[in-house]
Amino acid sequence: MTAPRFTRLLACTLLALSSQAFSYECGDSLFIAKDTPPAVLDAKGRFENLTKTFVADNVVDSIFEVTIAGKSPEEVEKTVTAGQPGYFKATQQAQFFMDGFSQEYGSPDGRWKKTVKVTTHSPKGAPIVPYLQLFYEDKFGGVIRLKPNGNSDAPKQLTHLKHAHGTKYYKLNPTGDLSFENEAFKVDEMKALPKSPNQVQLPAGLAYGTPDAEAFLGQCWTYKTHVPLAE
Repeated sequence: MTAPRFTRLLACTLLALSSQAFSYECGDSLFIAKDTPPAVLDAKGRFENLTKTFVADNVVDSIFEVTIAGKSPEEVEKTVTAGQPGYFKATQQAQFFMDGFSQEYGSPDGRWKKTVKVTTHSPKGAPIVPYLQLFYEDKFGGVIRLKPNGNSDAPKQLTHLKHAHGTKYYKLNPTGDLSFENEAFKVDEMKALPKSPNQVQLPAGLAYGTPDAEAFLGQCWTYKTHVPLAE
């Protein structure tokens, strides 16, 4: 699924949620993907090995050790850097793309990489109100993506996306880029979730395209993959 198509589907899902009052038990089906490509299965195998061997300690070097829900972007970075001022240093000049520009930063201990991206144009090339994204990559393929000001171009009814929110995800290629194509799946705590709502195995009795299904995805998938931050 391309990024524009994913955005449209996410918008429809959230719109259905905002217009109807539903209450669902999210359940384990939320974490089950249908029609999973081999490359994603390989990434999931690596991810599951990480979860089995992970041990929390006083050295923060994994997305598993960083809480983003209810935290401000400043608090998230303080956790990542262990409060060390000047932890990140620019590793190259700013890069310019069709949709905006970005700057990469490295760390002296090699545990984390940070990327600051400003998006100025839509996928179709139309200018938009710029919005900021902060990416923190651990060395295992995990990524934290924060949108401190939300999405400036989100439809007015999608208030969740207009405010600060964050996502954790795991990459197909741990050393690859931050593109949507290199995203394997989203991460909730230490569990893998399908990266887009149309990949979720719906509970029995729900069918794609129905208001109930889209409300379920909005309530369960959306708020586990686009986590509200403190502003």
